[in-house]
Amino acid sequence: MTTRQITSVFPLNSERYQLEFSFPVLLAILWIAIQFASSLEREWSEWHQTLAPSKPVTVVHIMQSSLITFCFGAILILILTLSHLSAIQKLGFRLNEIRRQMHEGAVGFLLALLPVMALLLLTYPFRSEESLHPFFLLLKAEPHFSTISWIFISAVLIAPLFEELIYRVLFQGWLERLMPPFAAILISSLVFSIVHGFPDCIPLFPLAFILGTLFYYRRSYVAIVVTHALFNAVNLALALANHQNPA
Repeated sequence: MTTRQITSVFPLNSERYQLEFSFPVLLAILWIAIQFASSLEREWSEWHQTLAPSKPVTVVHIMQSSLITFCFGAILILILTLSHLSAIQKLGFRLNEIRRQMHEGAVGFLLALLPVMALLLLTYPFRSEESLHPFFLLLKAEPHFSTISWIFISAVLIAPLFEELIYRVLFQGWLERLMPPFAAILISSLVFSIVHGFPDCIPLFPLAFILGTLFYYRRSYVAIVVTHALFNAVNLALALANHQNPA
């Protein structure tokens, strides 16, 4: 899949605003830097087998994390709105043509599906019980309705809303002011992927790249959230199906 093929699916929306360095951008960069450093430290510790055993994630942890993330994201959007009120729609927060934006998000998901699945298969030898996402470990240990519900809220609703705000709207939107679009998309995609750790970073890269391309060409926060949410929802559905039908 080439960039030209992707861009032919997503025609350029000329209504855009180049995001200058501001307080919301600073907060986003600080958050990304902390996550990036934490991910690299974790991978380094695992490589040298010095990683201390981590406590299992509980439903209470997910509830607390979801609430904190939601509040932080809401504050970021509020500050962004107040500081860029006249250009908020050009930053991607468009309330018109919602159905079209959702359709574009669904198309983005379909475009990402094949390369992501192919790379998942290629990285299968590197996967083990220890490399599973903490949510899936919790789901395996406690397959209750409350567990499924809070994982759904966190992974399918809050994570796409927050991560797309951080990585695409703020980080990539600011990078586009400093460098060519392809470079901005590439850097934001690489950082997004690496933060999620090995081996997930490999199959997540094409998803991140398509998300970045979709945001650059369509300038739609709704579209990229829909793409991300569908991807996480399918992952959760597959995990549930695998639990119900163990090999």
